[in-house]
Amino acid sequence: MITPTNITNYNRTQPELEEFLLFAILVAGKTAKTQADKLNMFLWTARIIKVSPFAWLKHLINFEDQMLKCSTLVERLKHYKLGQYNRIEKAFRGILQFEGRLDTVSAQELETVDGIGPKTSRFFLLHSRPNLRVAVLDTHILKFLNEKGYNVPKATPSNKKKYGKIEEYFLAECEKAGKNVADMDLEIWKTYSK
Repeated sequence: MITPTNITNYNRTQPELEEFLLFAILVAGKTAKTQADKLNMFLWTARIIKVSPFAWLKHLINFEDQMLKCSTLVERLKHYKLGQYNRIEKAFRGILQFEGRLDTVSAQELETVDGIGPKTSRFFLLHSRPNLRVAVLDTHILKFLNEKGYNVPKATPSNKKKYGKIEEYFLAECEKAGKNVADMDLEIWKTYSK
């Protein structure tokens, strides 16, 4: 189960990495606590029957669920009100290719999946692997950088070159503060999300 206030874990098992990647996809542009709760409900049956999150996705894609009369992944996403159904369905289907190797998948590989951009890929990696130098440019980080005097947009840039430039600003601020990037990311999120 995902706890948004305690998100960094460098020792996740493959099923835990699967769940965390699902969360990373769902939380984009949404409230972390709400999406964590919805994901928990979405995976409730998987926990009961003791299958991994990816095995559950495959089940939803390939078989009709008689109990809830859902025949597609999208219908199940709608049942739990996960939002952005087309984007999430494409992303959930796309990530299945990384089954068994989420501990080594790169940001570039993740970003080949429709529905996963630099912010989502970096969020997943930053809070799953130690000592990474990547920035999750969400609204909280952008607001922080703006307050530090950087000229940054209010929303995450979609242009990869611009993302990279702003990412360097944040990494420089982490170095100035003498803080691990994941710790500073979470600290800023906790401060600005109130």
